[in-house]
Amino acid sequence: MNLSVIQNIIQEFGTPLYVYDATRIKIQYDKLKNAFRHIDHKIHYASKANENINILEIMRDLGAGIDAVSPNEVKQALKTGFDKNDIVFTPSCAGFNEISFALDNDIRLHVGALEYIPFILENYPDRAVGLRINPGNSIGGNQKIATAHQNSKFGIPYIHLKQILSYVDKGLKIDSLHIHTGSDVKSWKDLARSVDSVFSFAKHFNNLKYIDLGSGFKVKYKAEDSEIDLESYAKHIEQKLKDFPYAVSIKFEPGKFLVSEAGILLTKANIIKKGFHKTFVGVNSGFHHLIRPMYYDAYHEIVNISNPDGEIQTYDVVGQLCEEDTFAYDRTLNEVRVGDILMIKNTGAYGYSLSSEYNLRDKPKEIVIGTI
Repeated sequence: MNLSVIQNIIQEFGTPLYVYDATRIKIQYDKLKNAFRHIDHKIHYASKANENINILEIMRDLGAGIDAVSPNEVKQALKTGFDKNDIVFTPSCAGFNEISFALDNDIRLHVGALEYIPFILENYPDRAVGLRINPGNSIGGNQKIATAHQNSKFGIPYIHLKQILSYVDKGLKIDSLHIHTGSDVKSWKDLARSVDSVFSFAKHFNNLKYIDLGSGFKVKYKAEDSEIDLESYAKHIEQKLKDFPYAVSIKFEPGKFLVSEAGILLTKANIIKKGFHKTFVGVNSGFHHLIRPMYYDAYHEIVNISNPDGEIQTYDVVGQLCEEDTFAYDRTLNEVRVGDILMIKNTGAYGYSLSSEYNLRDKPKEIVIGTI
């Protein structure tokens, strides 16, 4: 984002402030569409990543569907103008009332537990559903965002195939299968192993309309990071589709890949504080605005946009909450002075959507700039 534009935005809106770039969102969306151009597919934006209404409108206008995980996300998508047929609802450990909500409102439902199936057979015997399958695949990286291993709460373990087929014999209608390996997967081969598992599982069903492969597409948090090899992944999926006994389409459910790099969090230095061994930059934000560094040990690049030529120094960048509340440890930055603006990059996903009013402090403001 242009620094002069950012300075003008700060003058108008102040800090802390999330700024999202619509143009960047379109670039990421087009990157996926192009990578999977030879596959009959539909992109469903994982709205939990960022539920800003303007971003939902951008996704709608780009032609995306929605991946929703709560009734309120479904309702928000409908209110934003998404057709109910473009919404998939995949709740996790939800109450049976949420299962009824989806089926009563003709929303596509992906069932993630066998325990829901008797209820569906008894109350909705004519409704087809999708099944979210857990392939039991372990991957590297942060296990807090890995969702397809054997100790994950997500999905129906693949070892329950026999029981699933017994429900099919009793009348259960299954028209889709769903997997999601995790978030920020480093290697396309980790995703491919889950693809192999679900296609092998799918051969036991005769009337599938689509297979939902979730997401997991990595984004760059550091300059040396590399994005996932989408072209190789796409070719792997293409071959699986060619080998499958009948035609099915593919769904993807990216969230972070579409919006993370489009967002920045702007925050102001309240104080430069000397500790025993460290110097702290205390900013007018905290993990109530961006929890990822504390919860996931996530790295976010931080830039002092007020003093870009200042002498390089080392700081801990901390928030103003009454907690150990740290954005970055031992981070080298251009000298930070009281009142300087720090830009925290790659915060378009799971920033504001995970924010709170902890300590009764206000949430940050949000604005969207650019066009698609």
